[in-house]
Amino acid sequence: MKNNNWKKKAVDGYNTKHKDKRKEFKKKEEAVKGSSVTVWNGDVNGALRKLKKVLERADRQKELSKREFYEKPCAKRKRAKDQAKKRTRKAEDLMIAKGEWLPQFSENTGKAMKGKRERRKVFMQKERIRRLSGKRVK
Repeated sequence: MKNNNWKKKAVDGYNTKHKDKRKEFKKKEEAVKGSSVTVWNGDVNGALRKLKKVLERADRQKELSKREFYEKPCAKRKRAKDQAKKRTRKAEDLMIAKGEWLPQFSENTGKAMKGKRERRKVFMQKERIRRLSGKRVK
């Protein structure tokens, strides 16, 4: 014969005694999500144009196309990282153009600047600063 006592203990256990004591959280009335446009004087075409502009500004189409196919988590991380790099670079460029900030270059000699890539990287940074600020960088 099967022992069914564990079921009774589970039902009469901790969770059921304290169920009544739990706070009842009220669900907030959610506003209508989505974009809406009012149609004035039966001008449906104009309302459609407005709606398309609203959706375009909210990047809904980009979001839908992004969700159309599965994206691997590593690809998501890479895309997010690239976007973050782009944002920081844009902020740096803006600060350099305004003259608020200029990165400092230490004169590395020896092993640090031995490789072609490192020299090229420093050269490209200096070129970028020269182009944005209009000043010559040593």
